[in-house]
Amino acid sequence: MKVSPAVALLLCTAALPVRSADDALAAIEWLQEADSQCVQQGGVLRGLRNRDSTRTVQVWIERWYMDVRTADRGKHVLRPGEERWLGCTETRQGPQRWEAIEARFIDTP
Repeated sequence: MKVSPAVALLLCTAALPVRSADDALAAIEWLQEADSQCVQQGGVLRGLRNRDSTRTVQVWIERWYMDVRTADRGKHVLRPGEERWLGCTETRQGPQRWEAIEARFIDTP
């Protein structure tokens, strides 16, 4: 199978650790899973993962519930490769979502 140079470059760089402190937000990968409780409500389970293989990232998350930003801002510390599940995208009352608003690396290799 022949792979274009652009696809080959993308595949090679996807495995590289994030190196710039300015790229801490880029180290955050959004996850979703078809959790049975969430699916029953018409949504999915939402979470995040630190993609950096060597550094811990601290990320601040804002939660939006029924299109209104809530007062609770979460701070999560994620070690390399660690995941954190946040909740269902749909609740009995309505939708909710999360946004990563700031992130920084808190240690270096």
